[in-house]
Amino acid sequence: MKMRVMYATKKHKMVTYAEAIGAANGCIVNDIPPAYPADKERLVLIGLTMKDEPEDRVRRFCSELKPDKATYTALFIDGEPGTEAEDQVKEILKEAGTYVLEETYYVNTGRFNFSKKISLQERQHIVDWSRKMQNWVIALNGKAPTTKIFEPEDKKEE
Repeated sequence: MKMRVMYATKKHKMVTYAEAIGAANGCIVNDIPPAYPADKERLVLIGLTMKDEPEDRVRRFCSELKPDKATYTALFIDGEPGTEAEDQVKEILKEAGTYVLEETYYVNTGRFNFSKKISLQERQHIVDWSRKMQNWVIALNGKAPTTKIFEPEDKKEE
């Protein structure tokens, strides 16, 4: 699957999370704004450190992420779940025309944590989430998501 990982953060640990996803899935990892724009990506995973409002560069990038650049997007965030800033980013992505997978992955890097390291367990969790998002995209097959959480077909039947 053609996918890409993008991030907008000053925290080294978030960059490590993005690079872990990229290495596990064999995809490009870029800072926002990227040197080369997204082009016909099926899935773009966006890593953000969220505070009060999304940064201007994030707003601009998300508003330019039209369907010819990305079909589906999902967020992994360093911050609290359900913030207004997260909702703003998702709304900007939807207005641009991409489908937003609502199952956000939350990371807690800590306020004054300057470490680049993530544990093997943290690495495995984010990689598992990224693969779950890929499976969701495959299952949707170009259609809009209708649920906030992905449940594979075999689990729905039980």
